[in-house]
Amino acid sequence: MINSVVECPLPSLVAGEMHSNPSSDTEVECISFKEKPIMSKGRILKNLFVLNFFFCLFYTGFWALTNLQSTMNAKSGMGPDSQAVIYLFSMFSSLFLPELMTDKFGCKTVIIVSTFICLPYIASNMYLRWDTFMISSALYGLGSGPFSAAQTIYIDELATRFQGQVTENIEFIMACFFGVYTFFMENTQVWGNAVSSWVLQPDKHVHVNFSRRALCGVHFELHGNETNTNLIPPTESARVWLVSIYVIMGLLALIFWIIFLDPLKNDIKEGNGCSTVSDRIRGSLKHFVTPQQLLLIPITIYMGLESAFYSNDYTEAYIACSWGVHHVGFVTVCFGVCGALMSLLVGPLVKCISQMAVLILAACANVSVCIVLYLWQPSPDFPPAYFIIAGVWGMGDAIWWSQVTALYGLMFPNDREAAFSNLYFWSFLGFFLSYSYANYFTVAVKINILLCFLVTGMIGYLIGQIKIKCAPAVTEYVTIPNSEDE
Repeated sequence: MINSVVECPLPSLVAGEMHSNPSSDTEVECISFKEKPIMSKGRILKNLFVLNFFFCLFYTGFWALTNLQSTMNAKSGMGPDSQAVIYLFSMFSSLFLPELMTDKFGCKTVIIVSTFICLPYIASNMYLRWDTFMISSALYGLGSGPFSAAQTIYIDELATRFQGQVTENIEFIMACFFGVYTFFMENTQVWGNAVSSWVLQPDKHVHVNFSRRALCGVHFELHGNETNTNLIPPTESARVWLVSIYVIMGLLALIFWIIFLDPLKNDIKEGNGCSTVSDRIRGSLKHFVTPQQLLLIPITIYMGLESAFYSNDYTEAYIACSWGVHHVGFVTVCFGVCGALMSLLVGPLVKCISQMAVLILAACANVSVCIVLYLWQPSPDFPPAYFIIAGVWGMGDAIWWSQVTALYGLMFPNDREAAFSNLYFWSFLGFFLSYSYANYFTVAVKINILLCFLVTGMIGYLIGQIKIKCAPAVTEYVTIPNSEDE
């Protein structure tokens, strides 16, 4: 590294332009180290793989259990209620904790500690008790916000460092890196649900009840399906076996992160005392009211709503109600496979037709599926319908989570911690709202809510993009290394 470099008091990811040091009367130029990378391309890609592969391993259990909460843990509404608790605590932890924790301890430490805090929730699904289930849900929520933000900041930093060593533009690199992240995120749906479908497979002689199909789909009524044998939860032995597998996978992910994930080192910033805490809180709240952030709020809430709708309502009202609980995992594997494939294609698609066109494509796909869900009466007489709907929804889900996340990194390069905190706050709000009204609203009302947020969100997104196109040219990204990086 170069020894005689004036330290620039800025985050590691900044716009490449002149900045003034507030503690000096002179201006200093933040030097681009594009020709002297602080991390080789091979090491960057290794860390990208390690982070996301073991994220897939850990979240395989969480998402598989999430898809089963409305059926496996339907007793007294415990499943949806636990999810509401998770996302209520996730909202506040994502708003106030990520900046403080990543600045103080670094992304790797935050990821490891948050994973440790989240594991008890997965284990608590083994034996259901209201008190332990809700306490572990609250702990999961407290860990989820910092975990999600730290992971996103880590990927954002890797993408920026990688872009400094290649000729591609930052938008394409961001799309590809977050596409890889979403690929592994969607794979959690594949492996977790494959395991659940295998473990929860009922005795082949169990009678499957088709007599109450009229109360499935858009006409689904929870209390009207109390005698529907398709919704009978799994046995205790199957539950213990299933949850044990997921706990082991989570522990393996934690161990391998500790061993193989490199710390960024330059993501730890100086600061102490209550002033730092208050500064972080003020920064997150100030970011709340920036015009670009306000325009992104509806589409960010929609991301949570659409994911929760699939996990809670499509799995219960359409798959389990008409075809049996044991088919939930089987169908959701298709959701994950299609989402994973779309995650790999989304980077090249952005390069060919632009990010805006890709998001419009996802919106059209979601609107089409919502219309089908209004009209379709689910029946196992035509099984491909379950898989087609799940597959299209999975592709849309992959686009939303990869491209809206990348959009936050592109639009707020100098304030990424606050930006990603807001991203997860609003998306967690979408999850929270969906699970909060899960036991009270009909499926038809929930679909209407989805469509309202989707249309409003796309309008806000398009207005924001038009404003960006009319604004002066965006400055170039520059990675500023810390002397500790090697």
